[in-house]
Amino acid sequence: MKKMTSLLAALLIGVIAGAFLFFGAVNLNIVQSEPEVTGKVVLRELESASSLISTRYNYSKVGKYENSLEINGWNIPLTDKFFILTYDGEALLGCDLETAEVDVNKGAQVITVTLDPVKILSNTIDEKSIEVYDESKNIFNPISVNDYKVFAQKQKEAVEDEIRSKPVFEEASANTMEAVTKILGLTDGIRDTYTVKVEFREGAGGDS
Repeated sequence: MKKMTSLLAALLIGVIAGAFLFFGAVNLNIVQSEPEVTGKVVLRELESASSLISTRYNYSKVGKYENSLEINGWNIPLTDKFFILTYDGEALLGCDLETAEVDVNKGAQVITVTLDPVKILSNTIDEKSIEVYDESKNIFNPISVNDYKVFAQKQKEAVEDEIRSKPVFEEASANTMEAVTKILGLTDGIRDTYTVKVEFREGAGGDS
């Protein structure tokens, strides 16, 4: 009787252990299985790393603002005002990922990402970096806050023209293609399985 009880106990332990190993293996396969690659999955990966797909253009400038009161197009004497200052700024170039399109060709194992042309996403002057070297003290035409706003806007426009005159957009496009390829190349389900291609829609890049 004791031998029979011991045998039943051993069988029961074996069944439990087998079940544990079986379900454990099933769970392990579930955890290790790679997620299905879809367009939504690819877009989510890109949006989570959007800051890495941008190119920064940093600049340091010296600017001068001049103005005087006028009557019928003639400058009024003794109303000249001016200021000279230096400042640092940063323009951010990149693509609007909300308009990105993704095609997942599972048969050819190719993912094609189509983006709008690179553009200037933002252009800001660091207020903490501003240093005033000289400014007028004209009681007839004092410097106002609006003068600084007008100056800042004109300086930003000048910097954006400067960016367009250089191969910055070409560099930003190349950086974007490289960044998208690397980011998706690190994604589970894509790595070692898919080839990533990045294309740009036809259009005039550089418009902010």
